[in-house]
Amino acid sequence: MSRLPGFLSGVAALFLLVLGSGAGLKAAAPEYIGVAEIADDLGLSLTWTEPNRSVRLSGEWISLDFRAGSKISVLNGIKVYLGQGVLINQEKLYLSRKDWKYSLQPILMPRIFPNPPGYRRVVIDAGHGGNDPGGQNRSLGMSEKDLAMAVGKLIGARLQQEGFEVSYTRTSDTFIPLKTRPALANRAKADIFLSVHFNAASESVRGVETYIYTLQGDPSSSRSKINQDDRKLYPGNASDPWNALLGFYLQSELISETGLADRGLKRARFAVLEDLNSPGVLLELGFISNNQTAQLLRSQQYRNRLADAVVRGVRKYRQTLVRLHQSNP
Repeated sequence: MSRLPGFLSGVAALFLLVLGSGAGLKAAAPEYIGVAEIADDLGLSLTWTEPNRSVRLSGEWISLDFRAGSKISVLNGIKVYLGQGVLINQEKLYLSRKDWKYSLQPILMPRIFPNPPGYRRVVIDAGHGGNDPGGQNRSLGMSEKDLAMAVGKLIGARLQQEGFEVSYTRTSDTFIPLKTRPALANRAKADIFLSVHFNAASESVRGVETYIYTLQGDPSSSRSKINQDDRKLYPGNASDPWNALLGFYLQSELISETGLADRGLKRARFAVLEDLNSPGVLLELGFISNNQTAQLLRSQQYRNRLADAVVRGVRKYRQTLVRLHQSNP
């Protein structure tokens, strides 16, 4: 059953110091929004689940958790990574307004964003290929490039049955340079870009994660400090709200289907997402390096389940956009 839509860096630490006085709070307030204010705006109840540390906003269809000092919010049971850690001052939590606008509002209230994109043409990008095997499980003789191609084709076939126009960045065991992949999607006038991957780490690591492009001025989810590249605006940022909406639907369906650990909807400056002219995600559909997961991935039945989950996520995204286009003709 799918879920319905819900680190203090140096900057954050400085903000805490600034908030020490009322004047400082007023000066910094435009960049942050109080969690209590969000609760009031959405008509949600606010409960401290851990005194002066963690809070939950809840309503009939929404559960939204924040924790002081953490970049992870939890919306209807799904982890959504923020660009900045949540701050606490005088027993109140504060969220970056940019995170509220581009990480959470697109999922909770996509109707507030103008010019919803199209939803007919999907480009599927099977990761790696050719002389780039990607992650490997040598003990089981498995390579990421082969899995990505196999599952990517399953996703594509199902999407075609759903009425989508589908094309691929590769359909054979060939290497496509990273920068070429979004260029191919743009040439195909993609409405949706899905880059299919499988993670590799230590054998004990399991789970599923979905990546969307990092917001301008924020570090990626794996970092706490910004670098020079983070300050730039990239073509992929034009789709920021829709990336979040698409990514959330996909992560929700994948976690619901697989029951694997939710590693979250994350952000990264992946080259395949950087120059996209359409909403896009990079899917990490499991850890090939984990033998238990790898054994599942050898099963055609399990691969079908992964493809079905991705298609359900894309279908939900399309349904939302259809409603938005109908209400904004």
